[in-house]
Amino acid sequence: MAVARAIAWIFNGDRESMTISEESPYLFEASPPSSRTLLRVVAPDDIGGNALQSPRQSMELGNLNLELGGTLANVTLAYRTWGTLNKAGTNAILVLHALTGDSAAGGQGGWWEPLIGPGRALDTDRAFVICANILGGCQGSTGPASVDPLTGRPFAMRFPLITIADMVSAQRRLIERLGVTRLVAIGGSIGGFQALEWATRHPDLVSGVVPIAATGSLDAQGIAMNEIGRRAIMADPDWRGGSYLHEGVFPERGLAIARMVGMVTYHSKESMTSRFDRNLATRPVLYPSFGPTFDVEGYLHYHGNALVKRFDANSYLYLTRAMDLYDVGRNGGTDYWLSRIAVPIATVGIRSDWLFPPGDVADMAEHLRGLGKDVTHTELDSPHGHDAFLKEWTQMSEAVGPFLAHRLSAVEE
Repeated sequence: MAVARAIAWIFNGDRESMTISEESPYLFEASPPSSRTLLRVVAPDDIGGNALQSPRQSMELGNLNLELGGTLANVTLAYRTWGTLNKAGTNAILVLHALTGDSAAGGQGGWWEPLIGPGRALDTDRAFVICANILGGCQGSTGPASVDPLTGRPFAMRFPLITIADMVSAQRRLIERLGVTRLVAIGGSIGGFQALEWATRHPDLVSGVVPIAATGSLDAQGIAMNEIGRRAIMADPDWRGGSYLHEGVFPERGLAIARMVGMVTYHSKESMTSRFDRNLATRPVLYPSFGPTFDVEGYLHYHGNALVKRFDANSYLYLTRAMDLYDVGRNGGTDYWLSRIAVPIATVGIRSDWLFPPGDVADMAEHLRGLGKDVTHTELDSPHGHDAFLKEWTQMSEAVGPFLAHRLSAVEE
């Protein structure tokens, strides 16, 4: 069923809306900056139904001081939970999503569904599992699509530059209000950055840490790929200096191209060759063809178009820049901050990952061992590149399941 993408402001019950795109089956939603104003774009079927399905919740966290200066007012995070928090608040596992992810990690259709549940790697019979949409995102948490209370319009590029540290600071406020006193932080890619930030800047709350497909910073090649994506968005005439929501348009072409670039970084040469090789297109192309079209082109077109239906272009700008800026060793040096990790750490690399090469992840593990840390290192033997942590369920369960079980046993004693 076709559903028009719409934005709507609600002021004390009075609603105005404008259509910004047709035929969109899934629409992003930003959080309210206060109880008075709301920017909302609703998915047509928000809640599925199975035993592990968790409704999305929101928590207002007040004002947040930002790492690069300034304050963001009335911050809200959207989150979901699975399992039950114990009386001591010590059995929490905080799942930290990747760039365009959301809080729907578990339950039917969850992006980590095979890992979250009774008896699974993230065992909800023993653990209280939390996943929050990150600050700057567009799935219910405060971000560029949220309404700026000063103007009554979406923040757009008035939204402040945020960092991984700001995301984690907001998460800390959330989990403390949920009654959590200790947690294991686990996540891949930009989620791995957040896990390292938890372990180094908030060690008092961490009982274990699992950074997956991540090191202490993004290298020049990764930054370059992110910049191509950002420039594609900003070169789209419908970007309108970031004010597309207010002007009733959306930079679909630019965001789609950004996603295509991203998809290349998430694969490996091995996976591209085995899946597509030089085969001609087997699916309809979404753009005017220029001569024969190859199957891999149709794949990229499809994924570019899919992201446009569920993600905000400005969020893509802000989150990729936060990823670029992250450096675990900032303001003190890598040894100083890694030395602050006081709990066991499980690092996970991927054999075919070229965004965070497995050798770099292994080097970080050895560096931690050299600092006297309790480190377990695993390398997924997968051809699927960076995205293997979202595909290789058996290997992922074997890599993180025993570590998480051991950490849960430690807090149960």
